Amino acid sequence: MKKNCLNWFLSAAFLFLLGSCANKVKPGQEPEVKEKFTFAYFTDVHLNKDNRGNGDVALRMALSDAKNKRVDFILFGGDNADADALGDAEHTADSLHERFKSIVDEAGIPLYFTIGNHDRYYRRNGETDTLGFGLFEKYFGNTFDSFDHKGVHFITLNGLFPCEKGPYSVSPEEMEWLKSDLQKVGKEVPVVVSIHVPMLSLYYPVVEGNFKGADMICNTKDVFEVLNGYNVQLVLQGHQHIYEQIQERNRWFVTAGAVSAYWWGGAFLETEEGYLLVRVDENNRFSWEYVDYGWSVGNNNN
Repeated sequence: MKKNCLNWFLSAAFLFLLGSCANKVKPGQEPEVKEKFTFAYFTDVHLNKDNRGNGDVALRMALSDAKNKRVDFILFGGDNADADALGDAEHTADSLHERFKSIVDEAGIPLYFTIGNHDRYYRRNGETDTLGFGLFEKYFGNTFDSFDHKGVHFITLNGLFPCEKGPYSVSPEEMEWLKSDLQKVGKEVPVVVSIHVPMLSLYYPVVEGNFKGADMICNTKDVFEVLNGYNVQLVLQGHQHIYEQIQERNRWFVTAGAVSAYWWGGAFLETEEGYLLVRVDENNRFSWEYVDYGWSVGNNNN
């Protein structure tokens, strides 16, 4: 009788241990965290009045590629259209922005916009527009703004205000708005910032071998101090036409290449025509990749 009891006990213990081992997750086999949403970051489209490189068709191709990847929305990083050098041709500049807006609206998905230096135009209804923001505002709304999507806060900044140190900065008025916007959001909500001219870039040291801030905003430190302490996951940038990733402590500054690459003339410094695809999982972890959407100079007449 004792022997039978012992055998029963050992069998039960073995089954218990077997069940425990079966339920235990082995290293590298953690449950997969589901994706919460995906968005695309399109910067430096540089649509132009003569449709150089057939950028209209290429932009449609990029939009279709992003839509096929089921992105929730597209965030544009600036330099949508080359309007800044059109002089007194206000009608042409207006038509260029209108053409860009018409093409992107065809995608039928939510769109958000950041202003770039080439989006500026310095005439408005026949009068001088000193900062050149009026035409952008006509088609795309405020030059700095924010929105929320599935628990993530997105901020679009205007870094094109001239200051004593250089041509690009975030203005004092905008800084006050940014402080107020972040205070409403709180310290826990993940934040993504979009700005056209980079806050942080190593373009010149790597490409030209010298350090200069010509193509960075001149008050990065001031903006950084406002953002510091908040849950900033990504700062998305444009302007340089290269794909660049810089991790500064626990923050990522990603320069997202260019939809137009070498202004519709082929790859630029090894960066092909493309856009950034960003994924956010249910734990609010971010990952991204640069997507070559398949355009090349050879098919610019398709």
